[in-house]
Amino acid sequence: MLYLAIVLGIFVLEYNLKNYTDSHRLQGTKDEYFSGKLVLRNYHNSEGGFGIFKKNPQLGVKISGVVLVCVVWEFLKALFSGAAALVKLGLALATGGGLSNYYDRVTKGYVTDYFSFGVNNKKLRNTVFNLSDFFIFAGAVLFAVGRVFAEFRRKS
Repeated sequence: MLYLAIVLGIFVLEYNLKNYTDSHRLQGTKDEYFSGKLVLRNYHNSEGGFGIFKKNPQLGVKISGVVLVCVVWEFLKALFSGAAALVKLGLALATGGGLSNYYDRVTKGYVTDYFSFGVNNKKLRNTVFNLSDFFIFAGAVLFAVGRVFAEFRRKS
């Protein structure tokens, strides 16, 4: 039940943050915090991460949907198979973040991204994120680490 609450919590948090961003921050404007290291903005991303679906956004929706179904399937299997807590946590984070971004893409035609980092690397500085992106990344890392630990335990 805890892991389902995590998924729901991430979805609700991001739904509210994205709606707040869309209703309170104009596209093209930005505010800098912490000496410019954190930049808040409103960016409607219809092209997928790093613009990989710029020429075919609908392909991005389809691929995102297939990947999300696979993640949800693994999450459900982990919940009912007694998988390691780290694996379930990783899958819960990735599922919550993935559902949030997919919901945006399907209902609005874009994902609302709202912060970036003021760093020297131009590509990273120009990339706009939302919290779901970080939940997905952290979830993938925790899932992988949890699976590696489980495999070591199994072999021991």
